[in-house]
Amino acid sequence: MAKRATAGPSPPVEVDIDQALFVYGVIPAADLDAVEGRLAGGLTGIDGQPVVLVLEGELATAATVVDLDRPPQRRADLLAYQAVLDAMAAAAPVVPVRFGTVLPDADTLVDELHVGQGEQFVRMLEGLRGRRQFNLRATPVEEAVLAEIVAGSPEVRELRELTRDVPEEASYRQRVRLGELVAWALEDRSARDADMVLATVVPLTVAHVMRSPVSAKQILDVALLVEDSRADDLVAELENLAEAVHSTIRMRLLGPLAPYDFVSEGSWD
Repeated sequence: MAKRATAGPSPPVEVDIDQALFVYGVIPAADLDAVEGRLAGGLTGIDGQPVVLVLEGELATAATVVDLDRPPQRRADLLAYQAVLDAMAAAAPVVPVRFGTVLPDADTLVDELHVGQGEQFVRMLEGLRGRRQFNLRATPVEEAVLAEIVAGSPEVRELRELTRDVPEEASYRQRVRLGELVAWALEDRSARDADMVLATVVPLTVAHVMRSPVSAKQILDVALLVEDSRADDLVAELENLAEAVHSTIRMRLLGPLAPYDFVSEGSWD
């Protein structure tokens, strides 16, 4: 099969005419050896293909060769994409490229990323050096929170008693009112708990991004950009907080991760 000659490292990345490059992220060229060492343990990318690093100027970009006619495997592809980026982030600053980015060859990759956006990538990488993302999720322990809401609201207690043994049709209005009161109380409680958790973690971060809104069933889903030197402090503070509120709040910290939520310039200013 004919091959397209491509630019890149030596030996050059070769791409068949019915293939392309699936792109993961960009790192500083100065960290190339560290990242290659991290990837040398057998980590593969999409479809189990090896990860190649296209080097040009101050940047290197991780990619794998994929067939253009391959069927979509979104979950498997996303897991491979995240695994490669998280492995790279453990060795060097990395700017993730949008999931699903496919470019025809290394020449195009260099033109579009290294040349066309090179200055922007360099600035972002400088801002991300020594920093890692963590994702914090907090959810209410519903039974415990509902019990507190009932105990603290005479109207909710009264409506619960009025509707307890009454047929649904006969108590429709009271049930609607009860549902509204409980929903409002849950949302208000989540908002207050979110403020409390953020007050603990934000001082330990460079920046934070809310990944989804606060709701009755979700207190917090937030991305945290943290200096490597403060990561242990963050974990310790959250462990102490989790112990203090375990009866009403469940918390889960994921990371360190590649900075997926902090890839726009200025998002950590």
